[in-house]
Amino acid sequence: MRRDWARLSAGGAVGKGIGAAREILLARFFGTGAVADAYRGSLTLTLSPVHLLTTKAVQNCFVPLYARYASSNPAKGRALFQSLLLFFVALGLLLAGALALFAGPLVEFVLRGFDPERSLLAERMLRIFAAGVPFYIYCSVLGALGAAQKDFLIPSLRPGLQNLGMTALIVVAARRGEPALAAYGFTATYAALALWATAHLARRGLLPLRPALDRELAREAWARLWVLLRPLVVLSLLVEANILIERNITSRIGPGSVAGVDYARFLTESVHFLLAVPLGLLGLAYFADLGDRETSERADRMVALLLLATVPISVFLAINGRDVLSILYLRGKFDEHSLAITGRALIGLGAGLWAFSASHVLQRVLNARLRNGEVLRGEALSVALNVACNVLLYRSLGVLAIGIGAAVGPLASFLYYLRRIGPGDGTLRRTALHLLAAAPFYAFLSLAAGRLAGGGAIGLATQCVLAAGFWAAVFSARAETRGLILEKAGRRDHR
Repeated sequence: MRRDWARLSAGGAVGKGIGAAREILLARFFGTGAVADAYRGSLTLTLSPVHLLTTKAVQNCFVPLYARYASSNPAKGRALFQSLLLFFVALGLLLAGALALFAGPLVEFVLRGFDPERSLLAERMLRIFAAGVPFYIYCSVLGALGAAQKDFLIPSLRPGLQNLGMTALIVVAARRGEPALAAYGFTATYAALALWATAHLARRGLLPLRPALDRELAREAWARLWVLLRPLVVLSLLVEANILIERNITSRIGPGSVAGVDYARFLTESVHFLLAVPLGLLGLAYFADLGDRETSERADRMVALLLLATVPISVFLAINGRDVLSILYLRGKFDEHSLAITGRALIGLGAGLWAFSASHVLQRVLNARLRNGEVLRGEALSVALNVACNVLLYRSLGVLAIGIGAAVGPLASFLYYLRRIGPGDGTLRRTALHLLAAAPFYAFLSLAAGRLAGGGAIGLATQCVLAAGFWAAVFSARAETRGLILEKAGRRDHR
């Protein structure tokens, strides 16, 4: 599992490195102006219904179910995959047509705060993005098929290739003065990815090419899938509604808010995708066959290790995020006004990063255990608190309210999931209390150092050295923490 996590994280690191280049170029060429807002808004309108219809079924239900069928009933597994693939590709074609046909009304309804310039550009981009939807869904199904058989090459390479294609077309769009061309980066990349993913799985013998669409086998497999999927259908509705409500509210805050929130979210999601997402994907396959007690103990220690990485980063970004943003983005059309919008959003997003990542991993553990009803209740709690913060606070706090909501909701779901999975051996509880107790002391030292060192590259370098030294001392001061790090590094077994 450690080797697979390292492989997925390495792929994610490359992908996020290319993604950073994409964000920097987007900020330089378009700042937080009309093009950036339209690009972000139309991409959300494309992916939100796709994720609503496919993500929970393809990843959270198909992966653990196919993993079980692969060893117990391969014929039923083949029937499940082939029928699932046909169904979702057809669904993708219908969805692409609907997005293209109703692009105008969708933009007007969801991105209500956009001015005419932003709205017209978002409509045009949405129609281009829509053409890539069937390819995106096809790649998702093949990636899940590989993951269910412990081949993680497709999900590990997919983020990097996606970002590479999108980056290239952003540059082309800026150079030619035709902003809508940027949307072709998504569509063209997934068309190429679909061909490569098919060839990769076929070459490794992991693609069930022999027809297995036996009606009875498919019916039994889908009956089992539907039992697992029912609570996740409601969950998908909640999650995607949350995203669209957030987009609607953010568009009302003012010009540049949609792009500013996404520039900030890129930093927190980069950490999340490098650390938590690989653990979550691995958990879907590795926790499926464990007993409840072993699941509780392994999840406890795994999330404890995750917090050792994410809590320090969360506090660092909440305090020093503006300096990080200025180094990354402050050039070209990304000016001080853009920096102010993005920096306020990052305060809340950064503070909640650790809870967001921990909640995600525990959610995937419950998915692997086929306890999707508990996932539904946890995410319903998270969405309700997130929406409440957005609605109640956006008029007074602006984009800061978006960040606060994104922190409060995941914190609640994390605590709920922790209660449902069980305490394990208590490592997670003790580690979390130790880190959260140390965080205020680091915050005080960081703020004091900021006054002395100032901002800019020198100030940020000073803050990095301070953070590394402080948290290294915190980790080394506690024997259990040292043992946990050494155990996961493979140097010894700490019990």
